[in-house]
Amino acid sequence: MDGSDSKTALGKGERTQIALMICAERLFGDAGIDGVGLRAISEAAGQKNNNAVQYHFGSKLGLLNAILEWREGQLEPHRKALLELGEAQGRLNDLRWLLRVCFEPNFRMYQHQHDVGYMKLHAAYLATHRPRGVPHPVDVESPNSVSYRRAITLLGRRLAFLGERRLWLRLESAGTMFLSAFIQHAARREELNLPLDELFEDTIEMMAAAIACPPMTMEPSR
Repeated sequence: MDGSDSKTALGKGERTQIALMICAERLFGDAGIDGVGLRAISEAAGQKNNNAVQYHFGSKLGLLNAILEWREGQLEPHRKALLELGEAQGRLNDLRWLLRVCFEPNFRMYQHQHDVGYMKLHAAYLATHRPRGVPHPVDVESPNSVSYRRAITLLGRRLAFLGERRLWLRLESAGTMFLSAFIQHAARREELNLPLDELFEDTIEMMAAAIACPPMTMEPSR
């Protein structure tokens, strides 16, 4: 749901929360999470109460967490379906398929909604707040990340030679590569772009090559 569907089924408080999350997502993606004040989010969402974010989410980090949970909850059914299909087809040891489970739902959201807002917010999060230890739903027992966590567990088995720390660092770098490809696609002139589905497949190939390359062996210093 992008905030425009099923409005009549939502209460006033829920509609306000969604409006705040959508505006914050856009502002965080454009200006960086640290570069946006809570009052600006309230104003962008058309709220008369300048403390609307604090009232509904407690803090900026509470708002960021709510956006991540909300969006990952929208992506979870697609990831679950891809895992089930991969299991039925015997593809859960296939590196490219596991990357598809992790990233295709984000791509389809962009393709269907014609909106790069969550990708830009996620890129901003990876650049600043994840390195500070701010968790993503995949880091905790969130019901919105069950399939994502399973896919990463399977990736860990497939790429066990990397070790856990290197695997996570590479996943973050690969995620940044993926997000950048589509953020740039949204900004680039159409005649310079690849077709969307072709770009997605090409990006998965690049990610698979990058994430699976053997670690460099460092020579001891003399």
